[in-house]
Amino acid sequence: MSAVDLGTNIPPAPAKRAKAAPVGLPKTVRIILEENDNIPPTGQFFGVNGRSYMLKPGMEADVPQGLIDVLDNAVTSTAIIDPDTRKVIGYRNAMRYPYRRVVQKNQGVGEDDL
Repeated sequence: MSAVDLGTNIPPAPAKRAKAAPVGLPKTVRIILEENDNIPPTGQFFGVNGRSYMLKPGMEADVPQGLIDVLDNAVTSTAIIDPDTRKVIGYRNAMRYPYRRVVQKNQGVGEDDL
């Protein structure tokens, strides 16, 4: 066997790839979770894409857009009661965890933010 025959069954080394640019932190939004009977005094746990968040009502928190989507889609049905008969005549959806956005003084509100 010659030196040329050795290692012919070994595939060529993979080409070096350029390193991907590091993914930046997700854009965050400052919110305040409103007081709610469904939230314990220690706060409400939320999990989004493997990350954990503990939000306490009445305290400002910077959260990613993914958590805003969770809050927007968390709804509960509340009964609509007829005032005369005191019977349930239907249901309506309400936010389970109402919140409000906090706009910082140095941050203006543009059309994209609404």
